[in-house]
Amino acid sequence: MDKALQAEALKAVVDEQCCLTMDVVVHESIASTNSWSLQQIKAGKNPPFACFAEAQTQGQGRRGKHWLTPPYANIAMSLAWSFSVADYSALHLLSLSVALAVAETLESFAMQQVQIKWPNDVYVNGKKISGILIEVRSSNVASTTGRAKEDRPVAVVIGVGLNYDMTELVPGELLTPAAFTDIRQQCAIQNLQKLPQRAEVTAKLLCNVINVCQHFRFNAKQNLHKFREHYDYCKQKKVEIILDDKKVLNGIAQGITDQAELLVSVDGVLHVFNSAEVSVKAGL
Repeated sequence: MDKALQAEALKAVVDEQCCLTMDVVVHESIASTNSWSLQQIKAGKNPPFACFAEAQTQGQGRRGKHWLTPPYANIAMSLAWSFSVADYSALHLLSLSVALAVAETLESFAMQQVQIKWPNDVYVNGKKISGILIEVRSSNVASTTGRAKEDRPVAVVIGVGLNYDMTELVPGELLTPAAFTDIRQQCAIQNLQKLPQRAEVTAKLLCNVINVCQHFRFNAKQNLHKFREHYDYCKQKKVEIILDDKKVLNGIAQGITDQAELLVSVDGVLHVFNSAEVSVKAGL
């Protein structure tokens, strides 16, 4: 078991590296860091603030999938941030930008073969290591400023789950254990000289995600370019697309649009998807 995360230590790192003073809370166990953060915003707490949980009992990924967090083993984080109305039109690029922050966190510890599976799952050596869930809520931040409702900032909760050490999971808890990996395993596989401490990875991750938020307006398109050039896990691979109505399509991924929509060639016809579940298939 790794050492418990320390809220004051994380706050100090954020203050020094991001020039930002904000509240950081570490819970021993809660249902979900995202749910807790959304409740705080609803109760009037102003972003930015960050929430961590050493264990989650009801952690959620995209499409309601359960994200497992064994006690003191992985990283479960939510960052609440207030975006201006001017940023709202580009928020469709936020999840991709956050995924890049996760990828660059791993690479800062010398990890290789880091990619992103559309829309925002982070993979290492073809296995999932991190997932992201972003939830948008109307904000109370501007309720006392006299601004019209349509001019108020948009409150966003950015949830990140990053696998650090999955060895404590009971067999059967994951549907497909072979599809997942963690930092400890990859450090061994890649023969990295040093396994970073979980607290060290957590601090770097938090600062990188904050950096995305601080510079989002100016870097969103640059992040799109980075994804296309270096991180697109699906491109030119055979994929299965499960639509919201459960319809299943098979095709070849062709990258993404400027709106971060997935392009897939299905029977020679190019399709655009902005919401779907994607699986990469063997055979190409």
